[in-house]
Amino acid sequence: MTAARKRLLVIAGEFPPLKTIGRLRTVKFVEHLRAHGWDSTVIALEPSGQEPNYDPRLAGEIPEGTEVLRVPLPDYEVRIAQTVKRLLGRSPAPSTGAATAPAGATTAAPAPSSGAARGGRSPLDLAHGALRWTMRNVVMIPDNYRPWVSGVTATALEALAGKPHAAVYTTLPPFSAAYAGRAIKRATGLPWLVDYRDLWHGDVLREWLPAWRKRLELRSERNLMREADAIITVSGQKTDYVRRLIPGTRARWVTLTNGIDTELYSAEQRTRPFDGKVVEFVYTGRLFKNRRGYAFTEALGRLKRRRPDLVAPVRVRFLGDVSPEIRARHDALIAEHGLHGHIEFAGDVPFAAARAAQINCDYMLLVVDTGETSDGVIPGKLFEYVASGRPIFALCDPGATPDIIGRARLGTVVGAEDAAACERELERVLTQPVPREVEPDRDYLAQFDRRAIAARFAQLLDEVTSPAAAAAAKETALAS
Repeated sequence: MTAARKRLLVIAGEFPPLKTIGRLRTVKFVEHLRAHGWDSTVIALEPSGQEPNYDPRLAGEIPEGTEVLRVPLPDYEVRIAQTVKRLLGRSPAPSTGAATAPAGATTAAPAPSSGAARGGRSPLDLAHGALRWTMRNVVMIPDNYRPWVSGVTATALEALAGKPHAAVYTTLPPFSAAYAGRAIKRATGLPWLVDYRDLWHGDVLREWLPAWRKRLELRSERNLMREADAIITVSGQKTDYVRRLIPGTRARWVTLTNGIDTELYSAEQRTRPFDGKVVEFVYTGRLFKNRRGYAFTEALGRLKRRRPDLVAPVRVRFLGDVSPEIRARHDALIAEHGLHGHIEFAGDVPFAAARAAQINCDYMLLVVDTGETSDGVIPGKLFEYVASGRPIFALCDPGATPDIIGRARLGTVVGAEDAAACERELERVLTQPVPREVEPDRDYLAQFDRRAIAARFAQLLDEVTSPAAAAAAKETALAS
């Protein structure tokens, strides 16, 4: 007699067809949990199709038969601006695309100008600018998905009324999803699991936040997490950090790393020969905020001055969005060192094209965020690189990522902003033949297989939804 299947309610702001690295963790959990008796209902963003990270081809990643409920993200900023302009008889402004930025990377809008004469802006334009600043920096806390919460909660309660679910799982970012998770738990009593793909307070890509807002968000984060039944992070360092940050919670603490999707690459074949005529480094992903990669360009330029023959065959391709200020700095370094023809910024490309570039390159270039908590960063991109089978040249500070690269024999690591060390390693790498294949420690890497990680997640789900766990939760609720 087979055990009865259970159903998990998944709240995911990043889900196909949005092309973010965070989508893969969720969609693979949904896929592999089925082998352990767990089906899923996913509540995800309803994309407008105008998002820069929208790729309709990625809808094919969603496991067949998965129930996906889509909730649009209201754009209150545009609604208010259009209403005001209609009242004044002006044409409505086009939508700004409230969900175009990655869920955890809300950007600070510039402060509104007080001088109407500056740039000839009208009072209405100045008022609109002030509105935008207020919405993005005061109202949209912790991120621009905050207006999404009420629709998600209503949709979830309707879905739960239609069929039984055993637990609620929210994946962060967007951090606003935690408000929906808590509301659903309070309304239904279901166990609530929170998954930190990125840190909320203390994340290296949110260092721009003013101190007052950091304090406000930390207070909200602590209040929310004290009601969670399980808190998951993607590295041991992050688990330790969040655990210190949120005292007094009764939640179970679990580390479930991102994982390797070997099946995504199994059908891919290398088409580029190992002839030594070109030595190609490829980076796939974004460069923004504290993820810059200047040290690599600087090191390549220095090496070219000393060993032009060694650098002559080198080509570096950056595939993905690059912030304007970071691109400007790279362009300046390229001009300074005469690297035109060596470095290409190709912009965003489809996921299939990025995967093909990974398999066909000679070395994968990995650039990891810097900052106070960067020791706990394990980019999902690292595991894509592992699956591609190419050696890794990583720029990252000490922590979980270089530990994995070193332990698994995946390639070489230098400090994220250490151009001198990067130059030395580049010289060493370029004086050797390009490896035709990587021979990593496969026994060590087995723990990072998506299926193995999903099995551990399924065990956690079984435990938090067991009758004993339910009785303990009821006893705790009565005591409080």
